[in-house]
Amino acid sequence: MKFDNSEVRLTYRSELVEELRAVGSKTVGELELLLPNSLGFCWGVDRALAMVEAARREHGDRPMWLISSIIHNPRVNADLREQGIGFLRGRHAIKGAWEQLNPNDVVIVPAFSATVEDMTYLRQRGVTVVDTTCPWVIKPHKRTLKYLKEGFTTIIHGTVGHEETAATCSLIESEGGHYVVVYSIEEAEVLAGYLEGVVDANYLRDNLREGSFSPGISADRDLIRLGVINQTTMLASESRAIGDRLKNALEKRDGAAKLEDNFRDFDTICRATQDNQDAAAAVAALKPDVYLVVGGYDSSNTKNLARVGRRLGVPAYHIEGPHCVGEQLEHRHRESGEILVETAWLPAKRPLKVAFTAGASTPDALLGEVIDSLVDYVGKIPTKAE
Repeated sequence: MKFDNSEVRLTYRSELVEELRAVGSKTVGELELLLPNSLGFCWGVDRALAMVEAARREHGDRPMWLISSIIHNPRVNADLREQGIGFLRGRHAIKGAWEQLNPNDVVIVPAFSATVEDMTYLRQRGVTVVDTTCPWVIKPHKRTLKYLKEGFTTIIHGTVGHEETAATCSLIESEGGHYVVVYSIEEAEVLAGYLEGVVDANYLRDNLREGSFSPGISADRDLIRLGVINQTTMLASESRAIGDRLKNALEKRDGAAKLEDNFRDFDTICRATQDNQDAAAAVAALKPDVYLVVGGYDSSNTKNLARVGRRLGVPAYHIEGPHCVGEQLEHRHRESGEILVETAWLPAKRPLKVAFTAGASTPDALLGEVIDSLVDYVGKIPTKAE
């Protein structure tokens, strides 16, 4: 079924963002504003929100719930709560609602998917399920099932605890398989070290994050034949580097002749994620003085857009909205996840070149508000002549 999100998308329009997306740059006072040609709401987000709207129209007289955030954007999730949709998990969860679900309830599965255990429970409760799982998220699920059938342990480039990766891990466990989650090239290097015999299994376990290993996994038994997939919102260049590093480690351990039997790699990065990263890199190559990346602090693809700028030597900051911009800048640290506040974050030079981009779950309206806030703030800063 095709879902039309034109009406929903209109509520998140920004004429300024549309103009900048079309022309790429615009000078406002002493600011040159830069914007990639690909950013913001992706097709999967559009589809998920359209499905929610269609469900509201069809089941408007019944209690409606989200398992958790539909996407990782506080503004969008707040809008859904205002429309009367309750949350079953997370900070806005209604206590006891999960346990009391019944056939009159409508439950929305987020775009990230859901665990096998949750889907089984929903079926047992007899609720009406609206599954907004992005088709791109289904791709790694299908690939890992193929790996399981062929006897491979799945290596997931992803974030432990992220809803998408949690769903993938749950699927693997339900089929009796095993997995290892690596978050970064540094963690992949630890795994490669084990495969090459440089470090032992204890070192491997001690240097990956809690939750990185499937229950009951044995390094000696289960790290022989490996298949790599990616959480769809990870940094694409890093996913490729991780696949190459593990391939080289297995070749060193087993020899080139056995590589075809013992290694599989499949790119499951979302096309929209890739397009946004490529477009962000193209703008970063113009060397802006500051790069503001707008999106929910829980948004994986937004975190990785900020890393694109940093890797190209540009001061890139992951911010959540217009409240973050002013005399001080609130932003999320790209590694620790800590929310920091910077003073003197804006260079004094004029004219000033500032680039913006936005995660796949960020509405244009929110990005437009950020741009307006920066323009307003810079306009109030006295010049040296004054």
